[in-house]
Amino acid sequence: MEGITSIIISLTALVTAIAGLVVAIAKAKKEIENSIPKKIKNQINIDNEIIKRMENLKEYLNADRVQVYDFHNGGHYANGRSALKTSCTYEVCRSGCRSYQMYLQAIPLSCIPQFVETLLNKEELKINNLEDIKENMNSTYHLKKDQGVRSFFDVVIYNKNKEPIGFLAVQYLTENKVNFSHNELNEILKLKFFIEENLEKMTAKKSK
Repeated sequence: MEGITSIIISLTALVTAIAGLVVAIAKAKKEIENSIPKKIKNQINIDNEIIKRMENLKEYLNADRVQVYDFHNGGHYANGRSALKTSCTYEVCRSGCRSYQMYLQAIPLSCIPQFVETLLNKEELKINNLEDIKENMNSTYHLKKDQGVRSFFDVVIYNKNKEPIGFLAVQYLTENKVNFSHNELNEILKLKFFIEENLEKMTAKKSK
């Protein structure tokens, strides 16, 4: 009799465990289904607001392009060294000005080291004539030239820990266009701060 009772108890425990597992799986599946659409909606809302403000800055500065680049890890090399890269994650262009966002993905930082070092050290880079960087930043020179850029202004984007995570770029297809007034520079910085704040929001939502 004790043996039968033991078997019944074991079976009951097994059934309870299986039922609990089924409930847990169903709950997890529901959470995933609910969270992914929510995350997409939240990110799209922020993306659209960033694009809208980039468009406004483009018109205010009469720029040809405004871009945002993110630094990211693109895997590892054979020796384990991180393959750090940068990608253009947002872009707005003046009518008739070609978009290059799809081509500016996963660019190894090792291809543009002088540019990255100078930008990070100075926190911003103002170039009124692309020819000025031909010798010292040859790779960046050709990268910009292929896009038709003749003058540009880049400013570093930081996270809440004051670590560089990317940069905001204002571009012109003609020379001597980035001698901005105090008010114009303030508008660029407003967009930079807005992007920093909202990229941080997206990071915080992903970590929850």
